[in-house]
Amino acid sequence: MTHPRLSVSAMCTHPWTFAEDLALWDELEVRNAGLILQKLEDHGLPDALAALRRRGIAGTSVITHNFDLAAPETWDTTRAFVNRAIDVAAEIGGVPYFTPGAGDGRSTDELAVVLAQAVEPCLAYAEARGVRIAIEPTLRVDRSFVNTLAGGITVARRAGIGVITDLGNCWREPDLHGVIRSAGGDIAVVQIADAVPGTLGRAVPGDGELDLAAFVRAALDTGYPGAVEIEIVGPRVDEEGHSSATRRAVERTHKLLQEVVG
Repeated sequence: MTHPRLSVSAMCTHPWTFAEDLALWDELEVRNAGLILQKLEDHGLPDALAALRRRGIAGTSVITHNFDLAAPETWDTTRAFVNRAIDVAAEIGGVPYFTPGAGDGRSTDELAVVLAQAVEPCLAYAEARGVRIAIEPTLRVDRSFVNTLAGGITVARRAGIGVITDLGNCWREPDLHGVIRSAGGDIAVVQIADAVPGTLGRAVPGDGELDLAAFVRAALDTGYPGAVEIEIVGPRVDEEGHSSATRRAVERTHKLLQEVVG
């Protein structure tokens, strides 16, 4: 059995089907999982949710679509997808989240206002269903106009939603642990990966040079009550193989959480 606060994101095996994810989670005795709405729908949403319930697997996050901030005419379609992720979270657990959306030449402040407008109906729907939603600031400029955790916290607060604290996106950030502690209750989900400076992508925890224990402790210092979700992607994972990399990540993160959390 894995540590009760360990979660495995379906992004670790992103090319796989949901059925393949389930088979690995069964073998590793995973009881918390980060979900991808598109995978669930490709499998057949009712069957996917039933399979999770039978196994007692709780969702910790649900990846959904982001808004095209330059195309308000598309927002209703995106809202419908986000709302389906909210329905999943209401049934199985988790925080639906999406990247903030690419910049289009407007200032960060202007885009933050636009994002808040785009997500407002989804926020109201989430609150009615007892679900929290969040954004994930990312280094990918094609997906996010805000590329730091500190900036993401500011934008999320403006929209009244949470922020995903993903070490794979923010490990280079100055005073990272101070930024995390300042986030307080704005942290919706904590995600973990390692990194090898000078190489692309993420690494299995323990393969790189990041102080993972200090990162987890900083998140716990905020009173964060949730799971620590493994999210490893990139060339190193692809080369090793998603099954092998995920197995090693679970083993090492289990040990890390035993040491840090108890």
